[in-house]
Amino acid sequence: YRRLIEENDLKDEIYRLLQSAGPDDQRNLMILSAQIRNRIIEANVPADVAEAILTAYRALCAPLGREVPVSLRSSALGEDEAGQTFAGQFSSKLNVGPDEILTSYKEIVASKYSPQAMTYRYNRGIPDEDVAMCVGVMAMVDAASGGVIYSRNPLDIRDDSIRIHSAFGLPKSVVDGSVATDEFVLRRGDPPTLVERHIREKDQVYVCLPGEGVCRTETAGARAGEPSLTDEQVLYLARAAGTLETMYGAPVDVEWALDASGEIRFLQCRELVQL
Repeated sequence: YRRLIEENDLKDEIYRLLQSAGPDDQRNLMILSAQIRNRIIEANVPADVAEAILTAYRALCAPLGREVPVSLRSSALGEDEAGQTFAGQFSSKLNVGPDEILTSYKEIVASKYSPQAMTYRYNRGIPDEDVAMCVGVMAMVDAASGGVIYSRNPLDIRDDSIRIHSAFGLPKSVVDGSVATDEFVLRRGDPPTLVERHIREKDQVYVCLPGEGVCRTETAGARAGEPSLTDEQVLYLARAAGTLETMYGAPVDVEWALDASGEIRFLQCRELVQL
């Protein structure tokens, strides 16, 4: 990140632009956000950095014997420190092919300067130079279903129930709230106990299409009202949430996906911010 900014002489220019706006000047902030993001997207990735990224991509693909689409995810320094959360402020790019990795990388770096993220940093007094944008690259999971787990109720600090939200297809639709989701509530224990099951009409599903990025499409007929997880899978996720909570020493927010073979993949885990 720092090489990209410094070798394209963007550091001073970004600093100058940031000095001309504040959190209460939303119109000007929108304009500045667009200007900064465009400059980053138009920047050249240093040749050795680009080669390192593509070499790592080839190493990721080697065990699979083919080029695979990947997911690029934001991971800013300080993103999950105590007392602050940047959840939903930065970009993720899904189903990215090898020819688009470097462009997508720059788009995620540029999302450090989304209006929401800039406003959040202004209001919290977080210096711009303290936030470097890292990008994680993972093989894309062609998800049959996906969603999030909260190891405690995020809306009630006194409620220690485990809550799982899921839908068919990529978990993007659950994370961004674009479709109704199934909800499963479990009482913690060894093993956890499923105490509530809310199955909703899931009329939209996000799926991966080869060479076409992420496509939103209608679900098929009666499938919209079917559970997106079996009870066995729900209990597995709940047990995993307990294990992750123990590892982190705090409640966690976990994003997961179930692939076509029935294997559950954990995509992201962060400390849960409770209200």
